[in-house]
Amino acid sequence: MWIIVFFNGVVFFDSNDDFLTFKSMQYMICYQQQQRHNQLTETLMNKNVVDGIIASIFFTVLSTVLGLILQAFGFSTQRSVIAAVFALFALLILFVVVRKYYPVYVRTLTERLVERALRISANETDEDKIAFKKKVIERVQLASSGIELQQNNSVVEFLNQESCEDHIKEAARNAKKIKILTIRGEKYFLGPKSLLYEVVYSLKRAGGAKIEVLVLSPDSEHITDEHASTLGHRSAEEIRTKMRIILNYLAHIASQNKNFEVRCYNEAPNFKILLFDDVMFVSSFAAGTPKNDENEKMLQISREGGPLFMGLEQHFDDLMKRSIPIESILGGRVQ
Repeated sequence: MWIIVFFNGVVFFDSNDDFLTFKSMQYMICYQQQQRHNQLTETLMNKNVVDGIIASIFFTVLSTVLGLILQAFGFSTQRSVIAAVFALFALLILFVVVRKYYPVYVRTLTERLVERALRISANETDEDKIAFKKKVIERVQLASSGIELQQNNSVVEFLNQESCEDHIKEAARNAKKIKILTIRGEKYFLGPKSLLYEVVYSLKRAGGAKIEVLVLSPDSEHITDEHASTLGHRSAEEIRTKMRIILNYLAHIASQNKNFEVRCYNEAPNFKILLFDDVMFVSSFAAGTPKNDENEKMLQISREGGPLFMGLEQHFDDLMKRSIPIESILGGRVQ
């Protein structure tokens, strides 16, 4: 019996054949690793050779052109060559210095520009400056949110839904359980540019997601003429008509995909919830501002956040139980 001792344990071999097989595998692995190392070295050497040839050609052409220019101004050939070499050497030093300090200059300039953009006072009346400040803040928050998530923060705040749409798409891409609580739903399912279009398109494939959607009923008492005027509509009936059109579209998707379920709730909307397995995006309409994606902040919450995540998911499930099928709204007709 052969015994091989490794750092993380001991391997026993019952026969010489097993031992020889093991040694052969070791040699093969070592050989492959050496081959990859040699290929990498050869590639780097070839790249360095090519770079050297290009640099030599560039140096020769530039020095020749500079020498001819100097000769045209009356310099002798010898002086022209010497002057060209010194000029190229000076350019080389300048290139090395600029290459070293240019990134530092760019970072310093960027910091000054950001500081100037964020220094806008609350009394500023220039709308362009205010819009630019908002855009800078959104870009910084979007870029830093990934870092915050890596640091195991269970809650991340975004200015609005638009600023976290990339995160929503990423969370939805491989989710198996999706729950959507919204008012109408066209932003997520209507047309190829909608946020969750790819998810719906993949429902017919094996292992597709289970999607539950809750939208406001067009017959809800929440929809009034006064509410319609605040949203820029002429009447409550105009809103209801638009909602029924979207609801008919959602009903068509549900008729084509058994994993897609749509129901309607009657209560006044208080939350927007987008749940993808263990990640949730939520915003609240309690502030009284117009209910749209631009006016409300959106939070990204992970399940490990504990009670907040579980409480909002329970709110969705309870509302789902109290909701009614879309067939009851559409009278059993799906166009």
